[in-house]
Order: sequence, then structure tokens, then C-alpha cells
Amino acid sequence: MTPETNNADDEPIGTATDINHADRLLHRLVWDVSAISFSILRMAELLGRRVGLTGSQWLLIKAVDFLADRDGVPVGEVAALLNMKGSFVSAQIRPLEQRGLLNRTQSAEDRRVILLSLTGSAKQTLTRVEDEMCSIEEITRGTLVDRHVGELSDSVNAMRRRMDRATARVARLD
Repeated sequence: MTPETNNADDEPIGTATDINHADRLLHRLVWDVSAISFSILRMAELLGRRVGLTGSQWLLIKAVDFLADRDGVPVGEVAALLNMKGSFVSAQIRPLEQRGLLNRTQSAEDRRVILLSLTGSAKQTLTRVEDEMCSIEEITRGTLVDRHVGELSDSVNAMRRRMDRATARVARLD
């Protein structure tokens, strides 16, 4: 398949029908990704509520857990993963820190960087819903094998970067 075609038979794109079909496919993908996003947010609200957190706080804890290394994760990396502004993430950190779920430290390499790490209490909190999380992941994965999950993740990540550029373009027009 060449870039100028839209099917395995290498028929050229160019007719209004082909363009409309390509647009509809893209729109369907965007709506599907939006629906998945809303489902993830709803699950975060429900799982967070089970352990006394908001959905945003649940996502923040899970992001720190996902990105964690031994020294902690920079706030900027957490914000980037969640596609949130650093200021919003910072506002969510304080209550989690006060509840003993997050540690906040300065980076030894760059004093301007704040590192986040989970406390033992946060790890216990995540353990309380671990069985549910495994079940959710099993349902979500379905019949996808690791290779397919990786390919899908790469494609969605590339689309995310393009959507970030498109959003920046729309913001400039505002």
C-alpha cells in the first residue's frame, strides 16, 4: 500500500467518496478514543471512591506508580503522561501528601525539579483494589496479544502527539 492509496488493491485516493470515507474513519476513531477516555475517567472515579480518592487523585497515584523509579518521578513527567497542566497536578499533590500517600522531594541533580513517589500507605491502598484491577485489565486486553497491544499503543501515542500539535494550532487561532 502506498501513501496515495487507501486499500490493499492500491486504488488511488482522490474521489469525494474516498475522502469522505477517510474522514469518516478518522472521525470514528476520534469518537472511539473519546469514549475510551470517558470510560477510563469513570473507572478512575469509581476505583478512587472505593479508597477515598477523587478520580483525578486516583489517576495521579496510578501515574506515579506506572512511572516510578527508585528516586521518584518528576512532576512534569506525571503531568505529561496525564496530559494535564503541571499546576493542576501540583494542586492535587498537596492533599495526597497530607494524607500520607505521596512523598514530594527535591531532585538531588536539579533542585528545581520536584520528585514524587508513593508511600507505603499508597502502595497498600493500591493493593486493596489489585484483584479488581487485574480483572479490568483482563477484560480490556481481550484477545490482544502483547505485539498487538504494543502496536496499538504506538499508533495511539503517535495520534496523541498529532492531536497535541492540532490543539496548539487551534489555541493559536483563538
